[in-house]
Amino acid sequence: MIWRLPTEPMPPSEDFEPYEEQRGIPMPVLWIALALALWGALALYQSSRSNILAQDEREEALAEESKRDIDPASSLFEANCSTCHQSNGLGLRGAVPPLAGSEFVATGAETVARIMLRGIDGPLRVMNTDYNGHMPSFASALGDAEVAGIASFVAKRWGQDKLGIEEKTVADLRSEATDEGSFAGGEEIAGIVQGLPTQPTSTAKSETAVDPDVARLVFRGGDDVWACATCHGDLAQGKETTPRLAGLPASYIEKQLHDFSAGTRSDESMMLVAKSLSDDEIRELSGYFSSLRVGSTAKANLGGDLKRGEVLALKGDWSLGVPACFTCHGAAGFGVAPTFPALAAQQAPYTAAQLAAWAGGRRGSSPLGLMEQISKALSTADRRAVADYLASLAPVPALNSNGTRQEMSNAGRTAEP
Repeated sequence: MIWRLPTEPMPPSEDFEPYEEQRGIPMPVLWIALALALWGALALYQSSRSNILAQDEREEALAEESKRDIDPASSLFEANCSTCHQSNGLGLRGAVPPLAGSEFVATGAETVARIMLRGIDGPLRVMNTDYNGHMPSFASALGDAEVAGIASFVAKRWGQDKLGIEEKTVADLRSEATDEGSFAGGEEIAGIVQGLPTQPTSTAKSETAVDPDVARLVFRGGDDVWACATCHGDLAQGKETTPRLAGLPASYIEKQLHDFSAGTRSDESMMLVAKSLSDDEIRELSGYFSSLRVGSTAKANLGGDLKRGEVLALKGDWSLGVPACFTCHGAAGFGVAPTFPALAAQQAPYTAAQLAAWAGGRRGSSPLGLMEQISKALSTADRRAVADYLASLAPVPALNSNGTRQEMSNAGRTAEP
């Protein structure tokens, strides 16, 4: 046994573990931690709030887009106006004036409706840029309610008109414009509508006298053949399987007559007529029919799916290898001289019959064989659909060689010998 003095300290136990007393966290550190926690919570709240707002805005945008998709006026605009003016209203640079920012649209829906009912042939100035106006009248293609819908849609979307225009007002404007013909450019519109910028001077509209020799061929025919009007009508608007000639490019009509004469295009009646014409007569007749401005008598009467026809005309169907009709035949189907004729307002039975003829090898001579390939790719239902859609469009505006318009009327008969 070991004895220790009372004052001698006891040795630590073998199980002893050293430790330090717990010290408190410094206050500055606590304040920093608290500040960081508050900042994080605020950042999370703001982020969450932003996400909610973004989602709400996206839902509103989708709802607005969906609303536009089912808006009849928006659909009418897409079908009748967007090919030239574009869906965003920016037009085609140097060719088609914009609707967005247009001084004409800014004056209200009534101005838009007036232009739709009469069309424009002549120079106009929009946003300090000059254009050669070449817009058809939609009076024969659209009813009063449809014109009111499109005019209101345009004026509200790209103008400041919040009220639009009523169907009855359009009916009144239509009755006023019945015998007026197209506007001679922006200058004539500025004479009616206040607040437009100074417009370029327009060539005065005139009614060109019908050449007696042309009138004879149109209304009475030649020595051995019947008159053009016998089949194509006095106003060259065509009927059923007889095509509309009014407004087709002169060079295109001339080529077809030469093809009939040479036998490279087959039609017994037209071959007989064409062979009886001299080159000068073919040229004069072609220029005459090309210069005519008359309404459309075409109807969508084949029972085709107009929506499908619209898709084929505007977008094509690349699953079939079919391009859009308007890719070659021009904006709104107005034609591209000399090779591609106008399709707008063409008689639906005629268009469908020609597509069937190309598909069946009974008609050829299209550029690069395009129409033969396209027609073969289309089903019978597709041919009817696109023919009906094209028949529903407004007719192409037509100008004669000196820039003035020529009206075809019964007055032309007075020029018969």
